[in-house]
Amino acid sequence: MLMPRAYTLPYSDLSAELQQLLPADHCCVLVYRMPGTSAEFSVRSNVLGLLRRGKVDFLCLEEGWELRLDWLVAVNGHRLAA
Repeated sequence: MLMPRAYTLPYSDLSAELQQLLPADHCCVLVYRMPGTSAEFSVRSNVLGLLRRGKVDFLCLEEGWELRLDWLVAVNGHRLAA
């Protein structure tokens, strides 16, 4: 199966709320929830950028991790609007 091509996005594509909460190359505690679960998970990492693969946006984190933006529920203790 071929992976959709990834495109780097400018931070201006983020909501104003996320632009303030996710300064580039800044360590953050990110809380996320996978669809179909009520459990929340957290990761502490530097946010290196934003990319789009297919129709899905991802945060690029250090260590090569990617986090789906639509799974994100909180940044540094600040709950995001649903």
